[in-house]
Amino acid sequence: MYPLEEYERIRTSGTSGKEKWFMIPRSYINKTIIETAIPVFMLSTHNGERLAMEYGDTIYVNTAPRPFLGGSMASVASGEKEKPPLFNVVPNFNIAFEDKVKYFINNSNSIDIAATQASILVSQIMPSIKHSVSLKGLFCMDTAIAEAYFKEITEAMGTTPKTTYGSTETLFCSLPSLQYPLGFFLDWRRGIFEFIPIRKEASCEKETLKLSEVKVGEAYRIVFTSLETDLTRYDTACSFEVVGKGDNLLGIDLPIFKFQARLEENISLHNFTRISEDELITVFKKSGIQFVEFTTRINLVEGLEYLVVFLETTERLDKKAALDSVHRELCKVDHDYNELTRFYNYVPIRVNFLPRGVFGKHLMGKMATMSKVARIGMSDEEFAGLVQIAKSVDPSWQPK
Repeated sequence: MYPLEEYERIRTSGTSGKEKWFMIPRSYINKTIIETAIPVFMLSTHNGERLAMEYGDTIYVNTAPRPFLGGSMASVASGEKEKPPLFNVVPNFNIAFEDKVKYFINNSNSIDIAATQASILVSQIMPSIKHSVSLKGLFCMDTAIAEAYFKEITEAMGTTPKTTYGSTETLFCSLPSLQYPLGFFLDWRRGIFEFIPIRKEASCEKETLKLSEVKVGEAYRIVFTSLETDLTRYDTACSFEVVGKGDNLLGIDLPIFKFQARLEENISLHNFTRISEDELITVFKKSGIQFVEFTTRINLVEGLEYLVVFLETTERLDKKAALDSVHRELCKVDHDYNELTRFYNYVPIRVNFLPRGVFGKHLMGKMATMSKVARIGMSDEEFAGLVQIAKSVDPSWQPK
């Protein structure tokens, strides 16, 4: 569509630890920044009555440098002067992650608007700042943690966190709602949106629905086609719930969505890395762990997400040695997991050994011909049943 030199080469994390690269026209990046990204920051400062954003405001952005999306968009917006117009954007995109966190801690009183992960706020920034912070606006990139710590973040930062949906494939394609906390509405200028119902009604013969046809309380899988790039019918592989038919504070009647879950058979940690079932099996084999079966959960502890593996093995193993080996092998095979470990300075995986025979009893109770263990995405009800079986096999066993 465009001469090759007019494209920006952007890297994203793919499934199973494999990186993906996208070619996106710089003209489209610029247009998205002007029409959608800047309004996102503007709306993050809206207090229900007016916008608080002003020319020259200092905007703190904690995002990965080029060739990742955030750094690439900043570089395109900055141009040859390497300084974005209109606002004072800090810190330098190319400094280390740890230094970006320290910058916020040391300069919190001079920051007007912040864009960062809620998990970083909760686990690293908020415990280190002893004084009150009064941000004009706050944009968080991880909805689940922002929702879990909504009250604490609001009290500590002096404003309510806002969020939207976007990705390397779609860029910024939505704007934050004011009436519905952590909700957003889709920017129709970015492309064509189609909606696949998660729970399809028997009376509905359509494969996809239009924006005007979605219903409050229902969840949908969004398919996106860009109007200005080569991206056609991109399946976001995520479910989004419709929480409202409009935003009274903004005076719009567009549906308001909230991110619900990823639909892929992968585990997402901080929306940073995705770990597949096959990847875990490979890691267990390389670690010398002979397993009967396993399932996984995501636990949120002090603002950090942990991948907890509940593992039944064929022989007794030392828990610490097994954890160290699994963590080490994951760092080798999954670049994004390794980067997450380094950025957040923690070990994102935990291992719980189940008593022998637990999964066998679990499968017997499923009453199906081809029963399988849900290694990823096991329902809360099913997991509770698994825990009860484990306790019945060994009364001293406790999940940790």
